Amino acid sequence: MKNVELYKELHRTTPNYGNGSIMEKHINHLVNLIKKTNSQTLLDFGCGKGTQYQSGGMIDTIQNKWGGMMPDLYDPAIPNYSKLLTNKSYDGVFSIDVMEHIPEEEVKDTLQLIFDRAIKFVFLGIATRLAGTKLSNGENAHCTVKSTDWWEQEILEVNGNKGIDTHLHTYGDSNDYRSYTQNI
Repeated sequence: MKNVELYKELHRTTPNYGNGSIMEKHINHLVNLIKKTNSQTLLDFGCGKGTQYQSGGMIDTIQNKWGGMMPDLYDPAIPNYSKLLTNKSYDGVFSIDVMEHIPEEEVKDTLQLIFDRAIKFVFLGIATRLAGTKLSNGENAHCTVKSTDWWEQEILEVNGNKGIDTHLHTYGDSNDYRSYTQNI
């Protein structure tokens, strides 16, 4: 990821940045998907600092709602979570408030990483407005601000005919919830 060093710096210098609080906005959608697909393994792709899974965070609410599972955590800007297992798949992969931070030229590759690990479902929560946060180089932290239609097109190009239950929740300047499964 082109800006990963800038995000590492932002995480180091801003204690509440990347605390996972945005998950509250999406938790009911995730719970429904986990139950609907009977998912047993999960990956939080872009978990931030992971504090939502620590004691005193949202862990009790999250685990009570989705049956006590602890997802594997991945975030390239957080040293403890920067290793993505290349040969592991998960029933469900979710990525919340991540894709808008990915430079446009890296969106397809990042979506490919997500879909390559998903067996049953992918959930993407994507902001469609500029962030209130700037990176140290002056750029807005949300470098890829696009409409729901644009994101859906990118997702469908990557997902192809894999038959993965895909859910896209956009919020900001373009608010929508779309779900689709393409079968072979």
